[in-house]
Amino acid sequence: MASNVKPKMDASERTARDLLNRKVREGVMDRRNANELLRLGLPFVRMMLAQWRREGTSPQWLTDKFQAKHAEAESHLAAATNDFAKRRATLEVVAAEMYLAIWAGMQEDLGQFTAERRAARAEVEA
Repeated sequence: MASNVKPKMDASERTARDLLNRKVREGVMDRRNANELLRLGLPFVRMMLAQWRREGTSPQWLTDKFQAKHAEAESHLAAATNDFAKRRATLEVVAAEMYLAIWAGMQEDLGQFTAERRAARAEVEA
């Protein structure tokens, strides 16, 4: 018998979807582009972040890096003088915000996983 229950969405996907849905509601991007960004960007950013973490990259360095990218993108948007430059800079801002959102979601997922592992270990030891 087939189940109609959707698989649980992890926090990194939820934060990315929430961000892009907000951008669509605000008129920053259309649904088609938001879906495409999620389809292509989410796996790429997850893979990149996972690789950096396996290599021992500091969580604080990653946060600082993405915040700096966001600030840089905002400055590009502020300096944009024509429609093409504004659209490009807007996409750059959204991408930087998506990196930050996915990173925050991955940290939440990792925290939950670690807490569950500790609880399971405590049960076994008790």
